Amino acid sequence: MAEERAELFLDESRFAQSLRLQALRVPKRLCGQVSKLLAGYVIDKPRVKHIVNDPADAESRLVIFSESVKDPSLHEIPDEKLNALKDLVDLDVTPHEILLSYEHWSADHVLREILPKTCEVPSSFETIGHIAHLNLRDEHLPYKKLIGKVLLDKNPKLKTVLNKVGTIKNEFRVPSFELLAGEDNMVTEVKQYGAIFHLNYGLVYWNSRLEHEHKRLVSEFQPGQVICDMFAGVGPFAIPAAQKGCLVYANDLNPASVEYLLKNADVNKVGNRIVAYNMDAREFMKELVNPATAMAHALNKADEGNTSRDGVSDRQDSGKKSLRLSLSSMHYTLKAKVKRKQTNAVHSDVVEAKPWEHFDHVVMNLPASALTFLDTFRGLLSKDSWKGSMPCVHCYCFLRAKQTTADIMNVRNSCLLFFISGLIFSRLLKTLSEDLYLEHRFGQCVWLHQTR
Repeated sequence: MAEERAELFLDESRFAQSLRLQALRVPKRLCGQVSKLLAGYVIDKPRVKHIVNDPADAESRLVIFSESVKDPSLHEIPDEKLNALKDLVDLDVTPHEILLSYEHWSADHVLREILPKTCEVPSSFETIGHIAHLNLRDEHLPYKKLIGKVLLDKNPKLKTVLNKVGTIKNEFRVPSFELLAGEDNMVTEVKQYGAIFHLNYGLVYWNSRLEHEHKRLVSEFQPGQVICDMFAGVGPFAIPAAQKGCLVYANDLNPASVEYLLKNADVNKVGNRIVAYNMDAREFMKELVNPATAMAHALNKADEGNTSRDGVSDRQDSGKKSLRLSLSSMHYTLKAKVKRKQTNAVHSDVVEAKPWEHFDHVVMNLPASALTFLDTFRGLLSKDSWKGSMPCVHCYCFLRAKQTTADIMNVRNSCLLFFISGLIFSRLLKTLSEDLYLEHRFGQCVWLHQTR
């Protein structure tokens, strides 16, 4: 019966409940003291106040006891507390009824009531602005709409509840979703560590659970350093790095990601410290270390910021056209008009930068395939032009079930085609989804020209 009821409809009336409790009448000026003294013995339920107006006396309030206190004599309360209470107020105990409804119960309680006992209640979901992203199991699918409705009802900040469907097959690693409840609106805004990110969750990749990792990695960057982000997305690493005063060369293969990267650079007032590319990551790095192409792009694009900035659209406004990508170089520079008084970050000059001579960090945050892009670094840097220390490369990958770090090293070595003996495992991160992220860095061997 529970299975049939859950599948057909949500009967909110079944959650109506009457609680007959005891309440203590106290002067309103003493409510705080009495409430503190009775901690652990007053009602504690979601959306239920334990202090309410006294219908019989405007100068009094009723402090409502929990269900454990049944006797008007209050003998369930320890003598020490009870004596202290008697010293504070008269023990004027009166019956009090509370009417509970669907609105009073948590999502977990409601779902436990309506789902079959054999069906585990979904315990967590990712929040992206006003969007909730679920990964429902097969056992949940018959009740997916009800689950979506309950989560929407119980989380006032949510407007859209989605469920991921199928496997990720597109080249941009963007999942497919079905709408379970709420508005069909994928354009949202996320705030992380002082930065604002606009994105269309149906067009670009975003993972809110990596917020701490974004902050951790950027904390290793220093103002004035040059960062290369090979798979930048909408800028979760690039924007905070630019806010810190770094010059960031940010690339993504997804045109929609580049649109929102530029928009986010503008919104966060760091457009003059971000140079955005829309191309294959290997070609991006090769173009970056080519003095002719890198300098030409910087000079040709430095004054196009206003056009690019205004061209960003959310792809839902039919009256606006999306940002048109240049077919020649697929490279964009956003130069925002930011007044010095509007930001405390260090300003970098894109035109004068020479990435073929030096960059400090490379971020490779594409865990599904980043290791296979390590071949980009074979012979990438030239001893004739490179200056200073070698860059630190942060390469993220999934450590699957039954895989070991040795397996990852074998893949790494086959891509680089030589062994890096000085490799350092600096951190092993376990995400909420049980995938393991592995960060590694390499040094002197980056500029070796060996091929076999």
